[in-house]
Amino acid sequence: MNRLCLAFADGQGFAFEVSEDDGGDGRDVLGAWFRIMRTAIKRTFEAAASATVVRFGHLREASKWGTAKALHKGLHETHPIRVESGFEDNPGVEGGAWRPNGGGDDGLVHLRFAAGTEDLPLHVHEFSDRLLVVTSGIGLFHYLPDVNSTRELRSVVVEAGDAVLFTRGVVHTFTAPLDDLTLLSYHAPFFEFDDTRQFTIPRQSRDFRFTWAPGRLLSMMECADPTSVASVA
Repeated sequence: MNRLCLAFADGQGFAFEVSEDDGGDGRDVLGAWFRIMRTAIKRTFEAAASATVVRFGHLREASKWGTAKALHKGLHETHPIRVESGFEDNPGVEGGAWRPNGGGDDGLVHLRFAAGTEDLPLHVHEFSDRLLVVTSGIGLFHYLPDVNSTRELRSVVVEAGDAVLFTRGVVHTFTAPLDDLTLLSYHAPFFEFDDTRQFTIPRQSRDFRFTWAPGRLLSMMECADPTSVASVA
């Protein structure tokens, strides 16, 4: 099937897909991404009743590009953007933004965490919601399920094809201890990188505890079935 398909099948009853052809000519990968991300955020709010949520999913099909990595590369080739290091004040992270052709207050951001990046501080986006798709590499997404009840962060291994959706207010960060980690990050709404509304570092961020070990990530990399993500890796 010639379509983009992003699915959330994590037992929470949240799944959707948007055809690449919907509202476009089948070649507009940027437009297709904005449509699929907008649909995801809309359905999340409809299901969550404005509660703060974190959901995990997977890019099931990457259309004619075949892999998530090739799709990301295709975006850069068809819609060149300026990429700069120092995203969110960290020299190990680079970023650049695409804006929708038809107008809108949202944005799609290219992110790359260099291997060994483990010092991006815990932060929170108080004014926008996020949907990220890993397009290459492997790393960890750390987040706090409930800031009012626990100081212990959950850590989830993410690799090519994995998706993470979270609403504003979620304390989180990414680390890339062993490999480069590249993502497409949808921001709704989008703020310029130097805007003070882009992110906030909680004053109590040092109180949160990480529970993962590098050996766990290495073990998962060694035991991974290379065919399990062949369609999106």
